[in-house]
Amino acid sequence: MIFIRKIFKRSKSLGQFGLLNFLAFLVMLVISFFDDRTLNGVNVWMKPMKFAVSIGIFSWTMAWYLFYLPQIRKVQKIKLTIITAMIIEMVIIIYQASRGELSHFNVSSVGNAVLFQIMGIAILINTIMVFWAYRLFSVVESLFAGYKRGIQLGMLIFVVASMEGYLMAANLSHTVGAPDGQEGIFFLNWAKAYGDLRIFHFFGIHALQAVPLFAWYFARKDVKKVNIFAVIYFIFSLGTFWNAMASRGIFWG
Repeated sequence: MIFIRKIFKRSKSLGQFGLLNFLAFLVMLVISFFDDRTLNGVNVWMKPMKFAVSIGIFSWTMAWYLFYLPQIRKVQKIKLTIITAMIIEMVIIIYQASRGELSHFNVSSVGNAVLFQIMGIAILINTIMVFWAYRLFSVVESLFAGYKRGIQLGMLIFVVASMEGYLMAANLSHTVGAPDGQEGIFFLNWAKAYGDLRIFHFFGIHALQAVPLFAWYFARKDVKKVNIFAVIYFIFSLGTFWNAMASRGIFWG
């Protein structure tokens, strides 16, 4: 609870938005017990639930980091843009789930294709906001050098992993070697026996938390250690991408 109070103190808007997404997850979880419709072999509410958790974590993470930036007006623009972009994303995903339609890679009709394109634009704008924040961190002098570098590298890897999403969009699929909808692991649904591009996407965007956390707990003042950890983390993430492109599943099926 102390951590949550700090989040809201650092950014009320992002704190509330993150909480809204976590509450949305709980509501959809309850709904999923009464709605047995499926898409690609899983409950229709599974995707919006995953996105709600992910966006909630992302919102609280950015609330924490943006607090360090002294450029108040620019920070406010970043916050507003992030919230707007992510609202658009979640509204479309939830709307499509309620209809029993795929939200991603769905070009089965003009309307579905337009919604898919809008989501792509929203994600691009959100990614640009994170990159903008990354650039603004260059003037921050109040943080330990290692911790600051961790935040910057976490943001940079996040941007790269976000752009990988456009490869999936171009293929209209996240599975390599088979159609989407293959048997996957619990909740995340990464394909067990085929390549899955979502794995690199997942690890890459969560560098936003992983690299700064390493920096804070193990190398606050040691930029070199943070650089090494970030490189290792990125290479590991790229390894999952290479594995997926080789059509190998998460269990090397």
